[in-house]
Amino acid sequence: MTLEQKVGQLFVCYAYGATADTADARNTALYGVATPAEVVRKYHLGGVIYFAWTDSVKEPVQIARLSNGLQAAALENKGVPLQISTDQEHGVVFRVGPPATQFPGAMALGSTRSPAFARAAGGIGGRELKAVGVTTDFAPVADVNVNPLNPVIGVRSFSSDPRLVAELTAAQVKGYQRDGGIVATAKHFPGHGDTATDSHTGIPVINHTREQWDTIDRPPFEAAIRAGIDSIMTAHIVVPALDPSGDPATLSRPILTGILREQLGFDGVVITDSLGMKGVRDKYGDAEIPLRALEAGVDQLLMPVQPDLAYNSVLQAVRSGRISEQRIDQSVERILELKLKTGVVDRPYVDVARVPKVVGTPANYAAAQNIADHTTTLLRNDAGLLPLSPAPRKVLVTGYTPAVLAAALHKRGAIATVKDTGATPTDAKIDDALAAAQQADLTIVLTMKAWDTEVTDKQGKQRKLVNGLLATGRPVIVVAVRDPYDVAHFPAAATTVATYSYAAVSLEALAKVLYGEIAPTGKLPVDIPSAADPTKVLYPFGHGLSLARDTRLTVASYNIHAGAGEDNAFDLERTAQAIKALDADIVGLQEVDVNWGARSQWRDTIAELAEKLGMDHGFAPIYDLDPPAAGQPRRQYGVGVLSRFPLQRTENHDITRLSTQDPNPVPAPAPGFLEAEVDVRGRRIHVYVTHLDYRADPAVRLAQVEDTVKILAQDRKDLQLLLGDFNAEHDAPELAKLWRKLDDGWLTAAVTTGGPSTYPAVAPVKRIDYVAVGRGFRVARASVPAPGSSVASDHRPIVTDLYFKP
Repeated sequence: MTLEQKVGQLFVCYAYGATADTADARNTALYGVATPAEVVRKYHLGGVIYFAWTDSVKEPVQIARLSNGLQAAALENKGVPLQISTDQEHGVVFRVGPPATQFPGAMALGSTRSPAFARAAGGIGGRELKAVGVTTDFAPVADVNVNPLNPVIGVRSFSSDPRLVAELTAAQVKGYQRDGGIVATAKHFPGHGDTATDSHTGIPVINHTREQWDTIDRPPFEAAIRAGIDSIMTAHIVVPALDPSGDPATLSRPILTGILREQLGFDGVVITDSLGMKGVRDKYGDAEIPLRALEAGVDQLLMPVQPDLAYNSVLQAVRSGRISEQRIDQSVERILELKLKTGVVDRPYVDVARVPKVVGTPANYAAAQNIADHTTTLLRNDAGLLPLSPAPRKVLVTGYTPAVLAAALHKRGAIATVKDTGATPTDAKIDDALAAAQQADLTIVLTMKAWDTEVTDKQGKQRKLVNGLLATGRPVIVVAVRDPYDVAHFPAAATTVATYSYAAVSLEALAKVLYGEIAPTGKLPVDIPSAADPTKVLYPFGHGLSLARDTRLTVASYNIHAGAGEDNAFDLERTAQAIKALDADIVGLQEVDVNWGARSQWRDTIAELAEKLGMDHGFAPIYDLDPPAAGQPRRQYGVGVLSRFPLQRTENHDITRLSTQDPNPVPAPAPGFLEAEVDVRGRRIHVYVTHLDYRADPAVRLAQVEDTVKILAQDRKDLQLLLGDFNAEHDAPELAKLWRKLDDGWLTAAVTTGGPSTYPAVAPVKRIDYVAVGRGFRVARASVPAPGSSVASDHRPIVTDLYFKP
């Protein structure tokens, strides 16, 4: 090889263009030639790197053709095939997008604690890259992210635990190299995990002692070397304990030769991080940087800012004797050995026709989804909101890239509204999202580095959005879709989740967890410190809540008293908002007016409530005051049910009635015992709603109970709910038979609030609303919500969270 060819092998550069022969003015400005093929030929490049912004990675077949075209250019005149590389870390850093398989990334893998998953992701990712002609992946990240304020690594690291990072780094090396057949590159040596400075924009200084470096940063790189890593990338960081000169590691002979080569015994290829980054450019000029890197022990120079200047600077240094040709030969030999090892010398071209058979296959997608399904971490579920019931509901999905999650929720029956506010929301977008939240049953807000107000979100607008949503008092789920540290800034959030990734598979896994289809098995791979006091740990390493796999159902019983509040004024809108605030899937209502008269403004209360709330409804009259007449609404008063699930049928059962207001009422009372049948995930549930208006006659209550038990016995094989009110205390003897048939939600719940009776409308002895459940239900919680500033009734509802086996 000529000296020019040898020096060319040291450089890995990018070129603009979707094909090898695409002319691009940006190439001309940078290299003096127009096409990627000409760039390769002019400098005898040893490698190229692909990015989206260079138009290199539009889709798999295009990538494969570009790779073949560039290899053809490299091989002209007995040249050397290229090492084609990219940054396909997965998660938040990837270059080759769908249809290539997308995995959730390093910290998500860390949450699984699974070397098998890490290796599988590396193997599949490696095979797909190899199929399109990429021979080197600049992954895995071996940095130990011990600094929550790290702006550049974060979720790109597996963990803050050196042992876990070492274990998963080694597993991924084996996946990429042994299973995938490509070069893996551990980065960023000697360890970029403890910095608050981004080396793209500044010079980070790592103040670890040598002992700390040996304990924290060294183990993952040692593990990678033991696993047979072919390449290691340097970091543009200053580590005074390893080299007191102040030079970044990329230019440090004590670090790269003294520690990496001699102490750790690595004899593979050492490549720099991008030489365009400020961390390496501040101290020396662009002509000097490549020379010092080679003198430090580097083999490959990645993306110099002025490629022509850098290439000729190295040539001149060899010709002048500053750098010996023997030193150049050492690096070239390592590079050529690497190319021989990966097979690119024997097989420089890829089979374009085979690409669709390898890239993004259903089997690969399934493997990625399976891994993602084990990554979601439930941090907080104080409101008992999760898992969501499978009932249709209006859901606002907002924050960072919410569309994918919204689509996943839509598949599960949700009516999803999308408000994409991005990583730096404007006030207008925030206001729009807050308005939309008022109309939704549930809001899910996705945050992306909301903790970072130095670089990502300088005005803290993500925090403003989330805190504004929490202030609405409506149910909100906060999901950190990148750094889990975000949740520390939202102490008012009762429900928080970390996914570590906004890849589609991660958001699909999130949807599964939200609906209880899978358990949230991910465990924190880092500590999350308190935002108020970073010396205190809010959620420790290993934290992660579990959820029952049972199906959730939230039910409520509410005597709406004809829609009159404590001010005795009928207000249907107020009633609708009060019911909406219960966030229940099924609501039993008592004292429902249908065209009753002036007191309800002649409105069909149940139908209008159902329309406002987007729920199905059923009604059973207790009093039916008018004979049927054409064109005339009948005045009715009774009980109703609202359901997010479609009602399969309704029936008004016969039951003993007696009015305490008038011993001889005219007209006579109707039955007023509503049964509604719903289907929830294939389970038939019978919901019965009653209003038993008897204050003085236990004998009537006893007859009522006898009738109720007989009706319930007709459907005893199915799940049963009884929602209603009794004007008696729970331990009244005439009720005993009913409680033997059903469990009262008040008494079986592990945690209750509000006491064993709801708000007494008339007298303290008056037991108003209850939820009673049949066999097959588990009562998790029962409560009486505190009244808001505008109360829809002088009664109080009971809300009960139930679970049953799907």
